[in-house]
Amino acid sequence: MAGRFFARGSSSEDDTETESESEEYSTTEETSSESESETESSSESENEKSGVNRFLVSDSDSDSDSEDNRRVLRSAKDKRVEELSTIVEEIRNKLKINDWVGVGTNFDKLNKQLDKIRRAGNLTKTPKIYVKALVEMEDALAAALANKEAKKSMSKSNAKALNAMKQNLKKNNKDYEAEIKARRDAGDEDDSDEDTDSDSYDESDVEAEEEDDGFEKVKSKQEKKKVPFTQMDPKDITYGMVMKKSHELILARGRKGTDKRDQAKTMEFAVKVAKTESQRAQMTLNLISAYFDMASALHTHLPIPIWNRACASILDVLALLERCPYVTVDETFEQDYSEEQEGPEEGAAVTVAGNLIGCLERLDDEWFKSLQVIDPHTEDYVDRLKDELVILAVAQKVSNYFAKTAQHSVVARIALRQVEHLYFKTEAVYKAMRALAEIKKKEAASAEPAAEPEAKAAAAVELEEEEIVPVALPADFTMEEDPHALMKDLVHFIYKNADERTKARAMLCDIYHKSIHNDFYTARDLLLMSHLQDAVHNMDIATQLLFNRTMAQIGLCAFRKGLIPDAHHCLSELYASGRIREILAQGVALRYHDRTPEQEKLEKRRQMPFHMHINLELLESVNLISAMLLETIHLVNINTETRRRVSKSFWRLVEHYDKLTFMGPPENVRDHVMTGTYALSQGDWKRCAEVISKLGVWDLLPQKAEVLEMLTSKIKEEALRIYVTTFGPHYSSIAVDQLCKMFDVSENTVQTIVSRLIISEDIHGSWHQPTQTIVMRSSSSNTTKLQKLALRCVSSAQILVESNEKALALRTGSLREREDGGGKGKGRGDWEGRDGKQGRG
Repeated sequence: MAGRFFARGSSSEDDTETESESEEYSTTEETSSESESETESSSESENEKSGVNRFLVSDSDSDSDSEDNRRVLRSAKDKRVEELSTIVEEIRNKLKINDWVGVGTNFDKLNKQLDKIRRAGNLTKTPKIYVKALVEMEDALAAALANKEAKKSMSKSNAKALNAMKQNLKKNNKDYEAEIKARRDAGDEDDSDEDTDSDSYDESDVEAEEEDDGFEKVKSKQEKKKVPFTQMDPKDITYGMVMKKSHELILARGRKGTDKRDQAKTMEFAVKVAKTESQRAQMTLNLISAYFDMASALHTHLPIPIWNRACASILDVLALLERCPYVTVDETFEQDYSEEQEGPEEGAAVTVAGNLIGCLERLDDEWFKSLQVIDPHTEDYVDRLKDELVILAVAQKVSNYFAKTAQHSVVARIALRQVEHLYFKTEAVYKAMRALAEIKKKEAASAEPAAEPEAKAAAAVELEEEEIVPVALPADFTMEEDPHALMKDLVHFIYKNADERTKARAMLCDIYHKSIHNDFYTARDLLLMSHLQDAVHNMDIATQLLFNRTMAQIGLCAFRKGLIPDAHHCLSELYASGRIREILAQGVALRYHDRTPEQEKLEKRRQMPFHMHINLELLESVNLISAMLLETIHLVNINTETRRRVSKSFWRLVEHYDKLTFMGPPENVRDHVMTGTYALSQGDWKRCAEVISKLGVWDLLPQKAEVLEMLTSKIKEEALRIYVTTFGPHYSSIAVDQLCKMFDVSENTVQTIVSRLIISEDIHGSWHQPTQTIVMRSSSSNTTKLQKLALRCVSSAQILVESNEKALALRTGSLREREDGGGKGKGRGDWEGRDGKQGRG
């Protein structure tokens, strides 16, 4: 410690580092000529002999020194500020020449000096000159990173220092985010270093306050700092100031480090202080864009409270446009944001920049994405579904606005959005939604009158994000009583005014809507006349998914109508791919080895919400039961086994169950269908109908009784066909009454089925009308299954013998002689014994 005070001090820098931490005041000598420097060096040599004399100078010596040297008395605080300012100025110089190596070095010095000041003094807040330096470095760093060409021309060391500075500054500024934000809100000021240094601390100089004898202290520029926009008095804000601040916020959108919440609050304040109705409309449209920017990523949905605010803001804009018809919205209009402009007169025609249909589509998309991630088995999902009415109300208002200006193509886009919200709803669901709309309108009417837009904007600033306030349904929102008429009007308008993609999607939605209402023939005719099945492979993926869902609903509709071949034809193509969940957008495949992460995210974004799902168990049941009714006849009839199989998936299932050693009670859909198939192959229709009717998926159908009755009659008819085909050859005649009792069918049904079998030559017989019997005629084809298998075995053995003869002849060389006809009449099957006599096998 003694060496610290008695060491040789030859430079001012050493004195600064030692004395600044121990003494409150220090002196700085300034020399003006060579003679004075010589005198000073001689005095230093004398002091070197005795280190104590430096601190024990007599009054006479000090008086003599004061005559030659001018001493400036400064506080330790001012000296520390001067050192800090010197480093900041050096950093600024390095930034001007783009020397990031020097910036990094001085940045380390700046932080060390700040730590030294904190240890030495009672510093409670960060010096303002330090915060200003951080802001300048952030701006310079962002500009350097944005200039790609300049970055490429940098030296290797400078580029490395730039990247290191990016990481270090980001890590350092985390502790000063509040100060940096306050500095940016205050705006850039051209303060001199002296003014900034004098106010670098929030602690006031006690001695200076003691010398203040009642006089008012003159405020520095930093004390006269600009008041933030959101804290200004609305009376002091002009039309141009609002436009300028809005322009600044628009330019800051998308920049790294921009506080989106702060932007939204500032824009809400701008809406509150807007001077004219047109300016309020413009600020509200900008506020809606700021709300939509608050979504963290493309694959995540907008928070529900923010979504509600955006929806309420859109309704406010639409109400303002209805109230002020002289204000129009045009997305191609370039808004003037200059500060010098004055507001237009009230009532004069004004155009503002905005995209209403873009806001509507974004609002709809964010609602759709939220349903994809919310658990469908919770009340939150049901509450979120109720917001669909608000979207329909906004769509109706936006459509009415564009209809007034005869923009039919835009109205057609909105009509498609409305169709996509209605096409999958049954009549019962539509009536329930319409009743909910009436309840919501009554609640809104009985509630307190809506506040003015200014009050709404003020309340929105203080609204917490976690608080979810539902959007009130407009009182003029109406829904038609007949959903079929509404769908018809919307779809016909799209057919007249929309583009090809919109027309195709509207057509598929119309077919889907008709299918769920059991209008199969109209849906089928629309599909065939539109030729969508031929062009769907060239459409976008979303339209292809809609086509697959439409085909599934057509298949279910055909099944409910008892059209088993049509139902199977529609569903077999879907199940042929083996990826039914993916092609219906109701699940993601677990095998991701053939997909990139971007493709996985896109596939997840295309998933349908739970309330739009088609029950896959019901779909599989209909597909397998239809295949059972069509394929069981080929399963038992060996003559038709070689025909083209209609359902490959059904035959694979049959082969799998044939290999099982033991088949227990049915548990799932496939077990039930296979059990019913084996019972049906024996003609046991009661057992088959009993097993199939136990499936739980029939409870999902509103016409459960009618469907089961239809299904039982189909099973009876198929069992009759199988029984007559399989066991008919064992009879010489079969009475019609007996068949009617066995299968509980009418005589007309028996006559129809047996006549078709006779015409198709599946059985050989004829009708004997007097006795009402079927006379069976013996034929080579009327053989038992064992006999048919024996014939097939003989045919296979004959083929094997012929192939062996050819192999033997090829080895002995007699095959070529036979082909050339040199065998003297010997042909296939001829042989020659040892005695030279010919024979024939």
